[in-house]
Amino acid sequence: MPRLKSSPDRYGTVAVWIHWLSAVLILLLLITGFRAVDAPDALAKAALLRVHIPTAITVLLLTAFRILWWWRFDHKPA
Repeated sequence: MPRLKSSPDRYGTVAVWIHWLSAVLILLLLITGFRAVDAPDALAKAALLRVHIPTAITVLLLTAFRILWWWRFDHKPA
C-alpha cells in the first residue's frame, strides 16, 4: 500500500505526485510561453497567456506546498 510520507529508502505518495504534476505543468508552461512569444496577433497571445499565467501560479503554489509538506510533515531522513 502506498505511503503518504517518505521512508528512509523511498519518497512518499504526496512528494511523488507533486513532483510529476509539477513536471507536467512546467512542460505546459514552456509550450505556452514559447508559443505566446511567436503568436501572430494579440488575440492569440492573450489566449495562450490565459493558460500560461494560472499554470504558473499553480506551479508556484505546488512548490510552496511541497516545501511546507517537507518541512512540517515529511522531513526525509538522510
